[in-house]
Amino acid sequence: MGANSSIKESFVSKKQILENARLTLKNEFIGIDQVIDEVIDNVSTWYFMPDLQEKPVIINLWGLTGVGKTSLVKRLVELIDFEDSFYRFDLGEKEGSFSFRDSLDELCENSDTSPVIIALDEIQHSRTIFGPQKQEVENDKNRLIWELIDSGKIQYIEWKRGLWAFETLLHRMLHLSKAGVEVHKGVVVNNIELYCNEMKVTCEEGKEVLFFPENEYNLILDFAGPQLGLHLKQDVKNLLLSFSANDTIFFLNKVLKIGKRPSTKSFTHALIFVLGNLDEAYTMSGNFSADIDADEFNKSSKKITVPIIKNALQSRFRNEQIARLGNIHIIYPALSKVSYQKIIQNELEKYAQMLSKKFALEVLFDFTINEIIYSEGVYPTQGVRPIYTSIHQVLKSKLSTFFAEIYLKSLDVDCLKFTAKDKKLHCSYLKAGKIESALSAKITATLEEVRCSRKDDMQAITAVHESGHAVLAIVLMNTLPDVIYSVTTDANNLGFVYTNFPWKYISKKELVPRVAMMLGGLVAEELVFGDEHLTSGATSDIRKATEFLSRMYKSSGFGSLPISYSIPVSGENESYHKFEEVEMEIRLAIEEAKQLAQTALQKEKRFLLSLADSLSDNRMLKQEEIRAIANNTMSGKIDLIENGDYLFYRKHLKKEIERFKNSIPSCSYPENSISLNQDTNN
Repeated sequence: MGANSSIKESFVSKKQILENARLTLKNEFIGIDQVIDEVIDNVSTWYFMPDLQEKPVIINLWGLTGVGKTSLVKRLVELIDFEDSFYRFDLGEKEGSFSFRDSLDELCENSDTSPVIIALDEIQHSRTIFGPQKQEVENDKNRLIWELIDSGKIQYIEWKRGLWAFETLLHRMLHLSKAGVEVHKGVVVNNIELYCNEMKVTCEEGKEVLFFPENEYNLILDFAGPQLGLHLKQDVKNLLLSFSANDTIFFLNKVLKIGKRPSTKSFTHALIFVLGNLDEAYTMSGNFSADIDADEFNKSSKKITVPIIKNALQSRFRNEQIARLGNIHIIYPALSKVSYQKIIQNELEKYAQMLSKKFALEVLFDFTINEIIYSEGVYPTQGVRPIYTSIHQVLKSKLSTFFAEIYLKSLDVDCLKFTAKDKKLHCSYLKAGKIESALSAKITATLEEVRCSRKDDMQAITAVHESGHAVLAIVLMNTLPDVIYSVTTDANNLGFVYTNFPWKYISKKELVPRVAMMLGGLVAEELVFGDEHLTSGATSDIRKATEFLSRMYKSSGFGSLPISYSIPVSGENESYHKFEEVEMEIRLAIEEAKQLAQTALQKEKRFLLSLADSLSDNRMLKQEEIRAIANNTMSGKIDLIENGDYLFYRKHLKKEIERFKNSIPSCSYPENSISLNQDTNN
């Protein structure tokens, strides 16, 4: 009964600790509540009963940089009081004191067998294969992590102090034996002087000279004591005093071999977090734009599933290694706009409290401060790190001036209220709610200045170009763009159209319309400015259109023959290598697409010019603004696709099934011959 009571108390206590950790983490880490729930739920069994584990628990955390993977693990470790049993390895470090191999020493030298938490951070840098042929990485310095992940047991060759000196001593004793030094029951009995000179020991008359020095007995205990059943120095002495020279050397050789032998270190009771950034899964990770709404990246990241993660891992790791990672894959979403705003607000509130305490007055930051920090600091694929530098740049770097004003003018105030307007930080000095004084300072708003509408030739060209893409997205693809930009913060990208197609596949009939949309910028420039004033801004569009058609015709079977094409390389005999016919098909498709774009834009020239006119004066148009212009200027009404889940295929399948069932006599249609779903609903 007592034992059960103790177990109950332990469970209740640990349950409370975990639930407190859950709440604290949700309060401190914004926008990842579901991630936190998954982490806590998967940690719980290990936390309650680690001693019942036969293998470590592996929890994989995947996400964009800066979303808090490492910070979350570290904070959880603190909250459940495991800081002294936590080991983090940066797998991006290949050499030096912070590398996995060197850091492993600290973990393996710990003789404590209690549960530990291990974080294998930046695992994407420990790839074991590379290239299209999936060649194996040579001299993989982190190969032991796969043994650790798989069974929790690793063969560890630890550096033992004195091992080299012991080996040197053994060699010298061997040579002395060959030189005529004789030993009886561990004592030198012949050529004593030679032994003393070589071993640098003092030979006293009438005193026995031991063949193996007594002051080195501890080395034998350290290297092989438990394996040989020796626990005390007296045990070693009794054994050596029974040996001849040959027996001693044989015994010491055995000790040396045991000392050099790898030892098995067991971490079967461990909790192992595997953390990484997978660009192959988070395809938006290479987009450093500060212009695309964070919610769009958040929406895209929520479509990433475990199969997508495993597929992405195949470009870096062997299949058996992916299997060792198991099935607990927790996928971080990109942070939403609301999450970023909450993070900024939390930082501002925390800083306001610090200032209030220091200066004994109330400090308030208006939401306009939050807005400008968001505008300057949020790059959706880079996480929260840039926000902190923007808080310093926009706010903290200016505050000393505002507080100095209190003392310079001997102001009697009890509150400072900060707002942001017209690229300036404004401070109102209040006493009992009444403004006593005010001061302003210019805000360094780098992105805000870049985002300003320039209303020059470059913006006009970009406005026409991007309007061409947008018009064709609506007319040919029945999809309303989310946003159009004619001025961006990216020096290499003057403008862009962001369109999120509602369906999740590419059909053959949409190839030419999709390519026409890609060429829409080029065709719009020709139509508005004339062929002689065409600019080079369509370079990337042309490349994308060509790459898209090449992929569709050469790999996806959309050409006249479903053949996989590739450039011939040594040892590759699985593809077709004659490109003339398929490349002619690609050329004809490009020509057809350009003609389609010209016809469609000419027909909708009023819409094109209206859209371009607005974009030449404004840096961006949002979806509702685009819709309003389209409704007022298009030649006809377009049925926009809002839901792409039920456009054609399911309905057509059900119709075909009904047609098939009705086209054959009932006697030749056994009920069990094929499985046909009787439900014809969508």
